[in-house]
Amino acid sequence: MGKSVLRIATVATIIFACSLAAHAIGQCPAIGQSPSCSILITIKPNGSLSFQTDPNVPPFDGIEDVLVGVINQSGATVFGISLTGDTIFGFDGDGVGAFIGNLGPTGYEGPGTSFSKIDDNRGTVNFTSGLDDKGFIWFSLEGAPTQVHLSQRVTIDPGHGSNCAAVHQAVGAVGATDFPPTSPSAGRLMEDNLTVAAALQLNSQLQSDGFDVRLTKTDTVSCPTLLERGAIANKARSNIFLSIHYNAPRFNFFGIGSGTIVLYNSAKSSSQTLAGLLAISVSTFVGVDNRGTEARDDLAVLKPTVSRMTAVLTEVARLSAPDEDVVHNPLSILRAATGMDVSINAFINQ
Repeated sequence: MGKSVLRIATVATIIFACSLAAHAIGQCPAIGQSPSCSILITIKPNGSLSFQTDPNVPPFDGIEDVLVGVINQSGATVFGISLTGDTIFGFDGDGVGAFIGNLGPTGYEGPGTSFSKIDDNRGTVNFTSGLDDKGFIWFSLEGAPTQVHLSQRVTIDPGHGSNCAAVHQAVGAVGATDFPPTSPSAGRLMEDNLTVAAALQLNSQLQSDGFDVRLTKTDTVSCPTLLERGAIANKARSNIFLSIHYNAPRFNFFGIGSGTIVLYNSAKSSSQTLAGLLAISVSTFVGVDNRGTEARDDLAVLKPTVSRMTAVLTEVARLSAPDEDVVHNPLSILRAATGMDVSINAFINQ
């Protein structure tokens, strides 16, 4: 075979390969005029989302309806994503259900998905059983989205509880200093009081931001087991699980070990990202040192089998000097909650 023939054959092979690649953007089934997904959304290891469009894949109805695939590379299970775009949720009855049978109430859902529509331009795609790491799922829309991010579902876990000894868990820590009766809050600081107060304040702030929030408990007495705390988050299909704690006192002359530290499970890439955001923001707002983050794969509430989603445990501060006076300030609860609120919003909207 001559060189010119080889060159022609090579060019033809490249064109054919590019054509195949154009139609291999995702694993959507061939429906109507679409051989596969025309849009692929990728959930990245840091928890951010990106999407790409293949102009060579036409709408499956020949007009505007598109197949959308989602691949999860975040390292954690994802239970939903929020999408914005011009009339993408303005369903007119010719979704994939018109081609392969009605897969949901609107006919636009794919297997294992449902929609929570805000209006024609905004809504959430729910992953019914969760989209596990490395997993893929698909659905259809009335057009291409312009913005994508994780759905705003969070479970807040106030750590410990005064009844925890009854379920063979540790009760909350007690502060080192017995503050005088003339102080704004007399007596010793109690971790169980602080975690619940911070959780309730954070719940209020996140709800004002439009988040769907669940709490594992709302009082200082209750003590759900570690398995129950994760189960609450899983049942709520939360994308984020945040356990709030305050570290037990440590007595030394230099304040070693004081400040904010955020723990995460190394199996979840996105958890490390959220942990980093929290460590910076919480320490800054509260006014204590930033001790950074630490992988703690031994903590039950952070294990993938208990809390599958992006999960972190925040030790806001230590209940001994130099942190104790800062925490004793009546404004410290608001400051801690604000730091967590800012971090969660930054993570969701990155």
